[in-house]
Amino acid sequence: MEDWITHKLNKWYKKNRFAYTLAFYAGIVFLVGVIALIIWGLCRDMDSVWGSVVSDMLATVVGIIVAFVMLRIGFLLGHRNEDKNKVSYSNADMWKQYGTNYRQQFALNGPNVCTVYCEKMFLKEPDTVISVDDYPDEFFELDSFIKSQFFTLIEAHAMSDSTNSITVRLKEVLHPSGSNLVVIRTMRSTYLSHMLTNRALDYELKPGITIRSLFENTDRLIPPQRSRMSNHLGVNALVFLKEGNDKRGWLLLPERGGNATVAKNKVTASIATRIKMKDYTRKLETDFIVKGCIESSIAGSIHVTKLPEMDIQFLGLSRDIYEGGKPTLFYVVYLDMDKDTYIARRNEYETANLKSRRQRQQEQRKGFLPAEEEIIDEVTKIHIAQWTSVKMGEPCAKELEQNPAYYNTAFDNAKLTFKADGKKEEKAFEQNLIANFWFLLGCPNEVK
Repeated sequence: MEDWITHKLNKWYKKNRFAYTLAFYAGIVFLVGVIALIIWGLCRDMDSVWGSVVSDMLATVVGIIVAFVMLRIGFLLGHRNEDKNKVSYSNADMWKQYGTNYRQQFALNGPNVCTVYCEKMFLKEPDTVISVDDYPDEFFELDSFIKSQFFTLIEAHAMSDSTNSITVRLKEVLHPSGSNLVVIRTMRSTYLSHMLTNRALDYELKPGITIRSLFENTDRLIPPQRSRMSNHLGVNALVFLKEGNDKRGWLLLPERGGNATVAKNKVTASIATRIKMKDYTRKLETDFIVKGCIESSIAGSIHVTKLPEMDIQFLGLSRDIYEGGKPTLFYVVYLDMDKDTYIARRNEYETANLKSRRQRQQEQRKGFLPAEEEIIDEVTKIHIAQWTSVKMGEPCAKELEQNPAYYNTAFDNAKLTFKADGKKEEKAFEQNLIANFWFLLGCPNEVK
């Protein structure tokens, strides 16, 4: 019975967070009122039959409400740090397992140091030749142990939206030494497999037992071709607006909401998604990796309907250490559009989007079901950050670390700072955003 109630409440929470929250606090207010009424009634006439009946009835109501409130408080407290419980994005934790392996440190727009753990698969050079070798009929199969832990692992995502989707999985990367040819081999997986592996890597199945401790338990990542992780291809791009002749005038930094699958309430790269195809049975083309995936996702990511001319530059590919080797393709995009034009077009997009949502709600009330929308990782705000102001904030070391025996934990407390709308912002950030900065700068001070 408790599982059924919890399931229904979780479903309600995800469907309409505002209504659920309103009902939750209304229940607390009602509970306080009922308790006050009981005390008042008993104090006035404790010995009457009516007083006894009323007190029994109200005690039953109070018991039900107390159980509901305590159940939800326990649930919310247990999931208040859902992102941290699912996957550790702490550099200190990465240091404990991987040491200086994969630890990349570099300065960004000033002396403060950015730190991120990622493995560079390749950095695209002017003479690099990219080739995609895709196997659309080959699907990733979950490890039998991970399958057996389904109910435990899926509970790790109780506060997150999800989607039913096929994904493009990285099979392996061939980049012979001394050659300018890079072959990216891909296959298929599912978003559910991603949620059960990469995105629940540090969720405790038993005290001290996690997917990472079982399948990624050394100071080096398992190669992609032997990995037990879903490892779908992520897409991260930095999108710049021009200011005069400066093509890096302004950087668009989206901020995610509290229902995102990861990076809840944090800023991300301008585009932070995955490879999405209209037909996953077709072969993935090289041109789609180089620029097509950006062309198909940029409008929705930066909230505009009409795009100007743009210069898309593919930067390279890395593996995310925090998520057990999940691969990410990195890009930079320069828009032939200034800040004022962007704001005007974004306002048009958001007005049209609001109108569309209201229309869908009206149709639903009439009994019509609209086509399902993918609502994972929704953005609540897009900051227009002055590029030269984007840097790592304090506390943060101002010089690169030279001692391989220690890690400076101040790096875990720093936030990204930038100027937007005439004021200074300090925001928590997704680690892949820092990796995107590193690729933009040409992967300086690389540690393999």
